[in-house]
Amino acid sequence: MKDLIENFPQQLQESLAITQEYTINSDRTLTNVVICGLGGSGIGGELIKEWIRPHVKVPVEVCHSYTLPGYVSHSTLIIACSYSGNTEETLSALEEGFQKDAFIIGVSSGGKLTQRLSDNGFTTIKVPGGLPPRSALAYPLVQVLEIFEQLGLLRKSLKEEISKSVKLLKDSQEDIIEEAKAVLHDLGDKRLLLYAEDTFRPVLLRTCQQLNENSKELAFFNVIPEMNHNEIVGWAQATDQLLTVFLRSDVELERNQKRLDLTYGVIQEKSATRKVFAFGEGLIQQSLYAIHLFDWLSFFRSEENGVDVVEVNVIDYLKGELAK
Repeated sequence: MKDLIENFPQQLQESLAITQEYTINSDRTLTNVVICGLGGSGIGGELIKEWIRPHVKVPVEVCHSYTLPGYVSHSTLIIACSYSGNTEETLSALEEGFQKDAFIIGVSSGGKLTQRLSDNGFTTIKVPGGLPPRSALAYPLVQVLEIFEQLGLLRKSLKEEISKSVKLLKDSQEDIIEEAKAVLHDLGDKRLLLYAEDTFRPVLLRTCQQLNENSKELAFFNVIPEMNHNEIVGWAQATDQLLTVFLRSDVELERNQKRLDLTYGVIQEKSATRKVFAFGEGLIQQSLYAIHLFDWLSFFRSEENGVDVVEVNVIDYLKGELAK
């Protein structure tokens, strides 16, 4: 896992190379997009949805469910992401997509998903297999972005931002590791609570998932401005059980920047707090910078907790019971 985290920039580079190996065409007029995926396969969809929000021409939804939205039709693009190709929720949604005559593209390393798409005349973009899905984020992430670009669903290309991120992460690796260790030191025996502007919601979700799976502990998040309308009232009482980390960025909306400053002032009196800054030019670079930093945090936390960073026995148990 340590090697996989360290090689994240190289994985992004490899994933960019994969985009040169295929061409996607559609003679349909696509009016909406549904990205299907769970866990490590689904978080890429959440990130892409946020990154392309100012540039996308059609509505986009991420589906983490067995069933599709009712509007799915002949003019819907479904991007089915399952790293293993055997995620039962995604396979269920896929079958419904066939029934609704949607245009479907898969992103997978193989499995049933690849076979079912082939049987129905659709393409799967194949990515390297054999990794824990949470450590293979770079592969579906870049391919989903490429699908949007090749099908002309964006007003501008964003792929160059991935290339720039590769250099940023390689150049900043030592600084990122040191910051992750500093957050770990402050975390101590507390639980992590994360706040940021809503554009970074997928990054905070990914961080909690990594603490869950790698470190075997709970973590929590919320976003500005939504939490200013409810959760902030819950800070009436102080707590010594949390480290509240504010992820800050120079791409924050001015009003949200003010909200984050004010909210930090309120919570600073109620909880241990820390600011972490996302570096890079623009949302994509800063998101990948923060993801890399918090991935390292989850690894160091697993060492501190004395747990096996790779094992996910309880997930395997659930899958086994459901398979019966």
